[in-house]
Amino acid sequence: MKTTEMNRREFLSKTASGIAVTSALASLASVRGTFATQLAETPAAVSNDDFEKLRREYLLAPDVTYFNHGSIGTIPKTVHQAHKEYLALCETNPWLYMWGGPWEEARAQTRARVSEFLNCSPDELAFTHNTTEGFNLLAGGLHLKETDEVLFSSMNHAGASQCWRHHAQSRGYTVRQFDFPIREVPSLSPEDIVAIYAARITDKTTVLVLPHVDNLVGIRYPVRQMAKMAREKGVRYIAVDGAQAVGMIPVNLQEMGVDFYAMSPHKWLQSPKGIGLLYLRKPVQPAVRPMWVTWGQKRWAGSVRIFEDYGTRNLSELLTLGDAVDYQTRFNSRKRDERLQGLRENFREAVIRHPKLKWRSPADWQTGTSLYAAEVVDESSQEVFRRMYEKHGYVFRAFHAPDWNVLRFSLNIYNTHQEIDRFIELFDEM
Repeated sequence: MKTTEMNRREFLSKTASGIAVTSALASLASVRGTFATQLAETPAAVSNDDFEKLRREYLLAPDVTYFNHGSIGTIPKTVHQAHKEYLALCETNPWLYMWGGPWEEARAQTRARVSEFLNCSPDELAFTHNTTEGFNLLAGGLHLKETDEVLFSSMNHAGASQCWRHHAQSRGYTVRQFDFPIREVPSLSPEDIVAIYAARITDKTTVLVLPHVDNLVGIRYPVRQMAKMAREKGVRYIAVDGAQAVGMIPVNLQEMGVDFYAMSPHKWLQSPKGIGLLYLRKPVQPAVRPMWVTWGQKRWAGSVRIFEDYGTRNLSELLTLGDAVDYQTRFNSRKRDERLQGLRENFREAVIRHPKLKWRSPADWQTGTSLYAAEVVDESSQEVFRRMYEKHGYVFRAFHAPDWNVLRFSLNIYNTHQEIDRFIELFDEM
């Protein structure tokens, strides 16, 4: 009798759980269906007129002109709404959605979707929180000996460099930074950039760390050529900071020939803040010790998931990453590229003509990107930013040091030529 009662309880429990999961999957399908419908109704941005209309698709305050996607990106209303609905759905039964399993397939689908976008295997893409976390995982977990050297230039972001210095103190490997000729940037060719790095690599260099697009002047580094050069010179691992690249320029991880590529989709891909990505080429994964260690190490052995914080985390933002990719890939890539290039050329010509500004980024689109810098003459860049923001609502980045006094602009496709022209007019009035 007791056995019969236990079997009945188990049956009822499993049946209730199955019904809950089925209902949860139906709710998820409803959210995704709503997103697909809203996405179809937003401008396709196949012409300049449509690009101009995109401004209304964002939550920006009407008195803000946003030229700072290189720091923190904006998020489209459609993607934001999907994020809100995932969050609301999760809170209807937190245990079910966080631990009950109905979002496991959705998480796998998101990984597959983003992997397709970046041209890599889903087994090579780990979910992190940002680029800095990815590099900390590498600096603390990559198997390096005391005779090994990590090399990078002064153009590296702190998030891709400080972690190596920190872990080198306890692990014994060497870190070497060289000064990149930043004043020469406007005249540099892709071949020049490769040669600059090639001249600094020695037979001790084990890891080469470089940006795909740096966050100071926006050089488009010829990563594929640099990786080939580095391999030929005996470099074992090549790690790339892709925070400024993904969503702004094409990224094809298979073609690059690199081992690691860390990303922050909250910038140009315009996903929710707090989700990051780390590409670890399959053959080199065994050379990296995981940062996060808990119950899942045995369960996920041999999987890229051992490199993730797979405890309680914000699954809603993770799922929304797939929607952010869908939003960006609906644009015609050629016209999108032309749009960013056109905005950049407008800004560059205005800076070159201006007596109080000097162009400090690459001269052309081949080595340049949608992130660029202008030096300010006879005035603090930080003071310029303060006035332009407080009086006129312009948001950009100011770098001020004894030898580096620049304004950094990072415009996305919904920014306009009129916003650039107005900036120059207001700058003249100061």
